[in-house]
Amino acid sequence: LIRDFPYLARSVRVMVDYSIGTGIQFQSTVEGTNGKRDKKRITAIEDAVKWWMDEADASGKMHYYEMMRLAKRQDLESGEFILVKTFSKVPNQYIPYQLQMYEADWLTGSRDNYSTGGINISASPTATETRQGIEYYTQTGRVKGYWFADQNYGGKEVYVHAENVVHGFEMLRPQQLRGVSPFAPGVLIANDLATYLDAEIDAAKLAAKWLAIVKKNDPGMAQMNLPTQTASNGTDIQKIEELENAIIEYLRPGEDITFASSSRPGSTFQPFVRLILTMLSITTGAPYELVSGDYQGLNYSTGRIVRNDFSQQLRPISSRHVRQFAIPTVTTAIDMAVLTGKLTLPGYWQNPRRYWASEWQPPGMDAVDPLREAKGQIESISYGLKSPQEVARERGRDLEDIYKEIQSARELA
Repeated sequence: LIRDFPYLARSVRVMVDYSIGTGIQFQSTVEGTNGKRDKKRITAIEDAVKWWMDEADASGKMHYYEMMRLAKRQDLESGEFILVKTFSKVPNQYIPYQLQMYEADWLTGSRDNYSTGGINISASPTATETRQGIEYYTQTGRVKGYWFADQNYGGKEVYVHAENVVHGFEMLRPQQLRGVSPFAPGVLIANDLATYLDAEIDAAKLAAKWLAIVKKNDPGMAQMNLPTQTASNGTDIQKIEELENAIIEYLRPGEDITFASSSRPGSTFQPFVRLILTMLSITTGAPYELVSGDYQGLNYSTGRIVRNDFSQQLRPISSRHVRQFAIPTVTTAIDMAVLTGKLTLPGYWQNPRRYWASEWQPPGMDAVDPLREAKGQIESISYGLKSPQEVARERGRDLEDIYKEIQSARELA
């Protein structure tokens, strides 16, 4: 449906664009012993991470932020995304660490051996079971490793330890091992709408082709089996079943032509489709206006309500992607940069979390009415209800970058 049905394809793009955008931007927030930002270490870490991001894809086709978008798309379409950390050295590579994206379908159940179907607190701490291609400890449910089918099909299964796999999905039930697409509840209604649209379009096309009907006014003449009209060369004159421009046809005595008219699609077609699309937008999480492209009836108040509701539901989506995709991959990049001497961070192995401190800036949204909203933000800042950083984050920007741009503009002026 996502491949073939325009509204679901649009829903995926909307959710990816608004939750990930061009990428949830990495910002190091390392602090020194005085509790203030350590700008020297921050610059070094950000430079190293940005360099690695350029080379993060093992296939060499995507930037790290493009991989982030693809992972989100997989999360929506398949319900989960999978990356495997690889540590092979490539010539002229910054650090020997890259990410390889796997299809969720590559997880194979050929090694499944589960019996209880869940955790068993009385089991041995080292006892494991494999379910849906995922090996886990039966006492806790913690994942030990993954079995993947050979990507070229026909080869042996490949086992990868969990520490080298980034597997992200939304947990909906305890001990859940695989993800479920958030679009799943809308599959039936989307399929029904696609079928209905096809049928309505076919009916309208058929009605458009049915141009005219020939009527015979004398039923008796129809039963007399009169001979067919002939041309001068003796051949039968064929009935006209298709009309071209400017054709004049001579009819038999008693025949008349009535041109057909059709009301397809009917007056109920658009309201019905709107209702179905509203149900679909509820399922996908993307607002109706963005899914359908129909902005009729919107004003400032309703636009703000739609935007605020959409922003509220995007926050946990972006945050989960940061925790499941961004942090596990970037912290390993910092580890490898230190191991290979590309980064010098005192006391790193005693307390690496100090150097992992970061903020991830998801995309923001432009104001519905910039002037009106700017006045409200100014008042909120002046009364201490909002910080300038919060206002900048709402627009998907970093306040420090804004100040740098302003200073640069003044210098250029």
